[in-house]
Amino acid sequence: MSKVKLFIGVLCITLLFTACKGKETAQGKLQIQFKHLIDNKDIQYDSMMYVNAANNTYLITEIKYFISRVALFKNGERIEIKKNDGIHYIDTKLEKTQSWDIEQSFNEGMYDSIQFIFGFNEKDNESNRFVNPPETSMAWPLTLGGGYHYMMMNGKYKRLDGSIAGMNIHLGIGQLYEGTTYSVDSITDFVHNHFTVSLPYAFTVEKNKTNTIYIVMNVENWFKNPHIYDHYQWGSHIMQKQDAMRMLTENAWNVFTMIPN
Repeated sequence: MSKVKLFIGVLCITLLFTACKGKETAQGKLQIQFKHLIDNKDIQYDSMMYVNAANNTYLITEIKYFISRVALFKNGERIEIKKNDGIHYIDTKLEKTQSWDIEQSFNEGMYDSIQFIFGFNEKDNESNRFVNPPETSMAWPLTLGGGYHYMMMNGKYKRLDGSIAGMNIHLGIGQLYEGTTYSVDSITDFVHNHFTVSLPYAFTVEKNKTNTIYIVMNVENWFKNPHIYDHYQWGSHIMQKQDAMRMLTENAWNVFTMIPN
């Protein structure tokens, strides 16, 4: 091979490498902060100061839940969180869970929205998926469908006679029963109560930065529109009350909002 041909070949490879490098897109990181509000204010936990749409007086002790299959959208493209099926656990008593530093990088630019599943889809909701606390405390009984709670919202409410009762709003797999009892032997089918949350709020990922967005749970919206959820009617525990769980999931259409960066 002549020196001229060798020189041309090296030059072509150099130009090709330079062109490829030039096409690299700058990237940034994303952090999601989770906030929990009632009537647009930070929750005052363990304080019997809230009144829902059914005129129930109640308090919140803690809120624990999973989101999964988190994805960003940019110009019609879906970009999924890859690690662990995009699952994150949030616990209002564990501050570290309320901030999620996502490991993967994202191309810089304007994003259209973010989307996630509240709880788990049928494929992801596997019993014994988690082996360590705090996630292990969210296990859903095998006799009631298995997998994990999508949410535990625990607290108390005031009965009509003024006495105080537990308020355990637990969402997960529902059951259909034969007859009028809640015996596990009479379960005829299971209902997967997960749902997709789409937040159409534009946000920006800047290169070489950790960009923060805020996902907000507006707790009062669980209890209204289209259904007025009444603690007097449903009592303290709803794990075996699919009608109550269905009402909550149908009310969830505006439970979540987002504060862009």
